[in-house]
Parts: sequence; C-alpha cells; structure tokens
Amino acid sequence: EPENPLAAIWLGDFNMEPGSAEYRRIVGSTPYHRGAVYRDGFIDAAAAASEPVADFHTHEKIIDGGLSKRRLDHCFVGGMLATRVRSVGADIGEIASDHFPLRVDIDLETPCLAAVSGGG
Repeated sequence: EPENPLAAIWLGDFNMEPGSAEYRRIVGSTPYHRGAVYRDGFIDAAAAASEPVADFHTHEKIIDGGLSKRRLDHCFVGGMLATRVRSVGADIGEIASDHFPLRVDIDLETPCLAAVSGGG
C-alpha cells in the first residue's frame, strides 16, 4: 500500500458518498464528524473544517423520478493539515463538469507550531 504522508492533500471526483465502503477505506477508522483529528491516514476535510458549512452536495441527478443530491467529490488531508482546514463546500452556482466545483480553504501560510520528529 502507498504511504499516507502527513501533509498530503487528495482532492477530486471520487464518485462515492460519505459512509460508502470506498470512503471508509480512505479514512480508515476515523469517524465522519467534525473535530476528528488523527495523525495517521486521511481525514475528510469537510469533517475537520474550522468554519463548518451546512451539508452540501456536489452532484444532482434525477433518480426514480426524484432529484437526488449527493456529495461525490471530496478533499482528504493528512493528519498535519487537519487543523488547517478552514472551510469546505460546493459552488453550486458554477458548473465544472457534471459535478459542482468543490471549494476548499486550507491555511498553508501559517508556519507549523509543532514539529514532527522521528525521535532520538
């Protein structure tokens, strides 16, 4: 398996909903709720955002005669960046493809307060 760097950002059209088996494979044992911060693995940036927005969707489709609104696009961050995520949402006023653009605000300017050391 590939390593999960602590400062990684993984963003895109995953075509999976929160709670799906594929989603759980990415976030591992991290629960889907705000304020959850883990050093290992990936965290859903929407769950870690310091300025939470109401639930949002990135895709709309008519299914069985009704409008289905789903969040299929995601931003996952490594543990070092979880506390730097300010907000995550969709820009439903714009069209990027068949999905709405995902808007993510992450503080990459502030220097790290705590250094990660390998020991010794």
